[in-house]
Amino acid sequence: MKRGWNRLSNEDQAVVVARYKDGATSTALATDFGVAKSTILRILRDARTVVRRQSLTLDQVTEGARLYESGLSLSQVAKNLDVNQETMRVAIIAAGVTLRPPTGRQGQARPNT
Repeated sequence: MKRGWNRLSNEDQAVVVARYKDGATSTALATDFGVAKSTILRILRDARTVVRRQSLTLDQVTEGARLYESGLSLSQVAKNLDVNQETMRVAIIAAGVTLRPPTGRQGQARPNT
């Protein structure tokens, strides 16, 4: 069960920042504290902590490519793997996946640009 952003005490938030500075990943901290990764990132930003860029693992890229090629949208793949959509897009392109044309919103004409 995930706890909300406001449920982490000031002490817990200080522990999050300290552990992150000691090398813990935001994903591991989210799991340990039972919150969303976005909550951990918000705590780190509020504490003015420089957030490290976390590359996707080979398994994540492979699974992302497989899911995308099976027909899921890029946003669905990213959500399924709990990663940023742009990070996933860049990773699967680098892995050799050709992206489908964007579909746009259903029922709305796309402007010509």
